[in-house]
Amino acid sequence: MRIEYMDIVLRDYKREDIEDDIRWMTVETAWSDWDAPWETKRDIRTFDQDEFTKKALKRLSARKNDHDFRWAFEIDTKDGVHIGGVNCYLNDKEFNWKSRSEGGCLHTLGIEICESSYWYKGLGTQAFAAFIQYYLSRGIDDLYTETWSGNDPMIAVAEKLGFEVCRVDENYRKVNGKLYDGLIFKLNVEKFHDYLNNLII
Repeated sequence: MRIEYMDIVLRDYKREDIEDDIRWMTVETAWSDWDAPWETKRDIRTFDQDEFTKKALKRLSARKNDHDFRWAFEIDTKDGVHIGGVNCYLNDKEFNWKSRSEGGCLHTLGIEICESSYWYKGLGTQAFAAFIQYYLSRGIDDLYTETWSGNDPMIAVAEKLGFEVCRVDENYRKVNGKLYDGLIFKLNVEKFHDYLNNLII
């Protein structure tokens, strides 16, 4: 599946992406300062390139057709540069990460722009907007995203697109010796449509 939107493209994972993912876990790792660093820093330290490659190839073997539901897309620029990805996972009603069989029911969206040379160009906002529109088109409008209070870029994207804070977990995580709150946002669909309409105007 391929979704073109403004200056970005959302597309399915392909074999060439494996090399990029390995580089983002070993060399170009600045993105991990923003995306749940208490998890991603650990994942980078324990990253096994061979094991990752095996899992990625297995993932590629499970080809989907364009009618199948997508939980994730890769992000390209309109000229074909792979810069990151978007994904969705389920939380339960207490906002704990759970599978559907374990009570996961709240679709929670995430994004990573791993190529730092493409930060602060509006591409993350465009990719997240396209991902939201994909879920709305599938009849899923109860959408969430979550981050920590030190992730100013993600907070800015969420608020711009119409997400509103629905829960604050105070002193949720310590990053570089400082305590930060956990923030959960719920999409105000009307505000999101207002954002899109203002783009057209």
